[in-house]
Amino acid sequence: MKFEVSGRPGHEETAAIAAVINTIAAEEANALATPVQVPRQSSWVLAWRPRDIPAPLPSHTYETQSWAEVEPDGE
Repeated sequence: MKFEVSGRPGHEETAAIAAVINTIAAEEANALATPVQVPRQSSWVLAWRPRDIPAPLPSHTYETQSWAEVEPDGE
């Protein structure tokens, strides 16, 4: 990088400008050195995603007849 300071700044102003530029360059180098991380989605977002729902197990199959349609025993 090459920067040119115009307007005849004094030694203190030049040092301050150079310090700011060095700080920005160091922060940029640190940011480029850090690998990009994918943001983690919350449980609420993941719960609404479509997913494959497996078929029920044979032990969980129920009668297709509603409980109101079942005849009571003769008691």
